[in-house]
Amino acid sequence: MPDPRSASTMIEGRVLRSAPNLIRVVFRDAPGDPFATAFTNGRTGRHRLTFADGTTLWVDSTAPARTDLERADGTALATITCADTSTAVGATAGTLFHFVPAPRDPVTKHRYRLSVLDRMGEEFARLDVVRTPDGWSTTHCADPHAQSHLWWERTGPALPVPILGTRLLLRRPPDRDERQVLLGACVDLTLGLRPYVLEMK
Repeated sequence: MPDPRSASTMIEGRVLRSAPNLIRVVFRDAPGDPFATAFTNGRTGRHRLTFADGTTLWVDSTAPARTDLERADGTALATITCADTSTAVGATAGTLFHFVPAPRDPVTKHRYRLSVLDRMGEEFARLDVVRTPDGWSTTHCADPHAQSHLWWERTGPALPVPILGTRLLLRRPPDRDERQVLLGACVDLTLGLRPYVLEMK
């Protein structure tokens, strides 16, 4: 029997609070060490996302209704514009993603759910923005095979932050730039507290 996980890829980004002003998000797609970590220190609006291979992406949430994603050398990767829905536009590739409310149950007390559409309007991913520890439960997951991902914890700790993290369910494997843009969006939602759809405002 084929592994049901082969049809989807899940990435969780969970908030950890190391000190009163130091918050980080650790990203995992399997058991073991995280493959990426995002940091913020205070409320500067500029967050650093570092991958296990040393690659760095800056997520700049300081501008109203716009987030800029830049590589370590200052090269632009993408810009995300935010209104009642949000759009990620690549620096050289045009429109990459649209972030819209999920068609069913976009808001609960435990999480927000977004549908991530590709440039053709097809669903590329589902994105849960977790609001409470119970929001991590697979009961609230968009993947019908969630129970097969035994490495997931069912819940997480309560933290004095409004967003506890994100859960990204990819319908197909992203390329390098797509993956970085989606993780940058997760950092923007979690550390930048940016509302990507009207239901989050």
